[in-house]
Amino acid sequence: MNKRKTGFILILLFTMALGLLYPQNQANKQKTKDSQIEGEVVDLTCYTSRGLSGARHRSCASRCLTRGAPAGLVDQDGNIFVIIAPSPGYASYAAQTIRLSGNVEDGRISPKKMEAMTGKNWAEVALQGGSPKPE
Repeated sequence: MNKRKTGFILILLFTMALGLLYPQNQANKQKTKDSQIEGEVVDLTCYTSRGLSGARHRSCASRCLTRGAPAGLVDQDGNIFVIIAPSPGYASYAAQTIRLSGNVEDGRISPKKMEAMTGKNWAEVALQGGSPKPE
Protein backbone atom coordinates (compact mmCIF):
# COMPACT_ATOMS: atom_id res chain seq x y z
CA MET A 1 0.00 0.00 0.00
CA ASN A 2 2.83 2.39 0.81
CA LYS A 3 4.46 1.77 -2.61
CA ARG A 4 1.17 2.59 -4.34
CA LYS A 5 0.90 5.86 -2.44
CA THR A 6 4.49 6.79 -3.34
CA GLY A 7 3.91 5.87 -7.00
CA PHE A 8 0.74 7.94 -7.10
CA ILE A 9 2.53 10.95 -5.61
CA LEU A 10 5.39 10.63 -8.12
CA ILE A 11 2.96 10.46 -11.05
CA LEU A 12 1.07 13.45 -9.66
CA LEU A 13 4.28 15.48 -9.30
CA PHE A 14 5.42 14.51 -12.82
CA THR A 15 2.06 15.56 -14.27
CA MET A 16 2.18 18.88 -12.42
CA ALA A 17 5.72 19.55 -13.67
CA LEU A 18 4.65 18.87 -17.26
CA GLY A 19 1.68 21.18 -16.81
CA LEU A 20 3.94 23.98 -15.62
CA LEU A 21 6.66 23.51 -18.24
CA TYR A 22 4.46 23.05 -21.32
CA PRO A 23 2.82 26.52 -21.28
CA GLN A 24 6.23 28.13 -20.79
CA ASN A 25 7.56 26.33 -23.86
CA GLN A 26 4.55 27.56 -25.88
CA ALA A 27 5.18 31.14 -24.71
CA ASN A 28 8.80 30.89 -25.85
CA LYS A 29 7.66 29.75 -29.31
CA GLN A 30 5.56 32.92 -29.67
CA LYS A 31 8.51 35.27 -29.21
CA THR A 32 9.45 37.60 -32.02
CA LYS A 33 10.53 36.02 -35.25
CA ASP A 34 11.84 37.36 -38.51
CA SER A 35 9.15 37.26 -41.17
CA GLN A 36 8.30 38.85 -44.47
CA ILE A 37 4.89 40.44 -44.93
CA GLU A 38 3.54 41.72 -48.23
CA GLY A 39 0.59 44.07 -48.15
CA GLU A 40 -0.94 47.47 -48.71
CA VAL A 41 0.29 50.47 -46.71
CA VAL A 42 -2.63 52.09 -44.87
CA ASP A 43 -3.05 54.77 -42.28
CA LEU A 44 -4.52 52.87 -39.36
CA THR A 45 -6.75 55.74 -38.20
CA CYS A 46 -8.96 55.73 -41.30
CA TYR A 47 -8.60 52.00 -41.93
CA THR A 48 -9.70 50.84 -38.47
CA SER A 49 -12.41 53.46 -37.95
CA ARG A 50 -13.99 53.54 -41.43
CA GLY A 51 -12.36 50.74 -43.44
CA LEU A 52 -10.82 53.20 -45.92
CA SER A 53 -7.98 51.94 -48.12
CA GLY A 54 -6.97 51.58 -51.75
CA ALA A 55 -6.26 54.04 -54.54
CA ARG A 56 -9.32 56.20 -53.79
CA HIS A 57 -7.99 56.84 -50.29
CA ARG A 58 -4.34 57.37 -51.30
CA SER A 59 -4.15 61.17 -50.91
CA CYS A 60 -5.96 61.14 -47.55
CA ALA A 61 -3.79 58.28 -46.27
CA SER A 62 -0.66 60.10 -47.39
CA ARG A 63 -1.73 63.27 -45.52
CA CYS A 64 -2.62 61.29 -42.39
CA LEU A 65 0.70 59.41 -42.41
CA THR A 66 2.60 62.67 -42.94
CA ARG A 67 0.83 64.11 -39.89
CA GLY A 68 1.83 61.11 -37.78
CA ALA A 69 -1.14 58.72 -37.95
CA PRO A 70 0.15 55.19 -37.33
CA ALA A 71 1.14 53.26 -40.44
CA GLY A 72 -0.07 49.73 -41.02
CA LEU A 73 0.26 46.92 -43.50
CA VAL A 74 -2.79 44.88 -44.57
CA ASP A 75 -1.92 41.54 -46.17
CA GLN A 76 -4.01 39.73 -48.78
CA ASP A 77 -5.80 37.75 -46.04
CA GLY A 78 -6.94 40.96 -44.32
CA ASN A 79 -4.50 40.67 -41.42
CA ILE A 80 -3.44 44.05 -40.06
CA PHE A 81 0.13 44.71 -38.91
CA VAL A 82 1.16 47.90 -37.13
CA ILE A 83 4.46 49.20 -38.51
CA ILE A 84 6.71 50.10 -35.58
CA ALA A 85 8.53 53.00 -37.22
CA PRO A 86 7.95 56.70 -37.88
CA SER A 87 4.90 56.83 -40.14
CA PRO A 88 5.73 59.98 -42.20
CA GLY A 89 8.33 57.94 -44.12
CA TYR A 90 5.56 55.63 -45.39
CA ALA A 91 3.38 58.50 -46.69
CA SER A 92 4.68 58.23 -50.26
CA TYR A 93 3.85 54.49 -50.23
CA ALA A 94 0.23 54.92 -49.11
CA ALA A 95 -2.16 52.51 -50.87
CA GLN A 96 0.79 50.71 -52.50
CA THR A 97 1.84 47.11 -52.02
CA ILE A 98 5.21 46.70 -50.31
CA ARG A 99 7.15 43.92 -48.60
CA LEU A 100 8.51 44.36 -45.12
CA SER A 101 10.92 41.97 -43.45
CA GLY A 102 11.60 42.17 -39.75
CA ASN A 103 10.55 41.09 -36.29
CA VAL A 104 6.86 40.23 -36.05
CA GLU A 105 5.13 39.92 -32.70
CA ASP A 106 1.45 40.23 -31.76
CA GLY A 107 0.40 42.05 -34.93
CA ARG A 108 3.36 44.42 -34.98
CA ILE A 109 6.32 44.48 -37.33
CA SER A 110 9.64 46.19 -36.70
CA PRO A 111 11.02 46.60 -40.23
CA LYS A 112 14.60 45.68 -41.06
CA LYS A 113 14.17 45.55 -44.83
CA MET A 114 11.64 47.03 -47.26
CA GLU A 115 10.92 46.32 -50.91
CA ALA A 116 8.60 48.25 -53.20
CA MET A 117 7.34 47.39 -56.66
CA THR A 118 9.02 49.41 -59.40
CA GLY A 119 7.61 48.46 -62.77
CA LYS A 120 7.38 44.68 -62.64
CA ASN A 121 10.27 44.11 -60.21
CA TRP A 122 10.76 44.48 -56.50
CA ALA A 123 13.40 47.04 -55.49
CA GLU A 124 14.90 47.39 -52.04
CA VAL A 125 14.19 50.67 -50.25
CA ALA A 126 16.76 51.95 -47.77
CA LEU A 127 15.43 52.26 -44.22
CA GLN A 128 16.46 54.65 -41.51
CA GLY A 129 15.05 53.84 -38.07
CA GLY A 130 12.59 51.40 -39.65
CA SER A 131 11.16 54.03 -41.98
CA PRO A 132 12.06 54.70 -45.63
CA LYS A 133 14.88 57.22 -45.97
CA PRO A 134 13.83 60.55 -47.42
CA GLU A 135 15.12 61.01 -50.94
